[in-house]
Amino acid sequence: MKICSILLFTALATISAFGQDLKSVIPRHKPGDTLSYRVEFDGDPAFDHLALAFYHIGEVPKDQPGFTNWFGNISHFTKIKPGVYDVDGAIPNNNLMEGEYQLQHVNASIGPASKEYDSIKTNISIFIKNDAKYEFPPLKSVTPK
Repeated sequence: MKICSILLFTALATISAFGQDLKSVIPRHKPGDTLSYRVEFDGDPAFDHLALAFYHIGEVPKDQPGFTNWFGNISHFTKIKPGVYDVDGAIPNNNLMEGEYQLQHVNASIGPASKEYDSIKTNISIFIKNDAKYEFPPLKSVTPK
């Protein structure tokens, strides 16, 4: 009987998971939340700066015109061991448009040199909820006077 209960629970959980919207699987955040990641490199680089850059993907919300569609301030880093860094920071409060954001770059610098690592293949996405909304009326006309 116990095995039947476990199998039933597993089946129901699986069916439930398949029925959910994909956004429910992506971690949800809001401006001000702290993000934290572990970043690994080959070798033992001595970085002076390390930052993660996230970009909005998908449609621009109609009620958030002109809002910011990226942020790259996740830049507080600590070297854990050779080639391994913990990187964290807060999602900025400067009117980020709501929606899904994808990690697209890891930016690093050593002295005056810098490199932008393409990070799209890491498949790291987050959803940012922003309740700020603005409605603009349609422009009726402009005429010379």
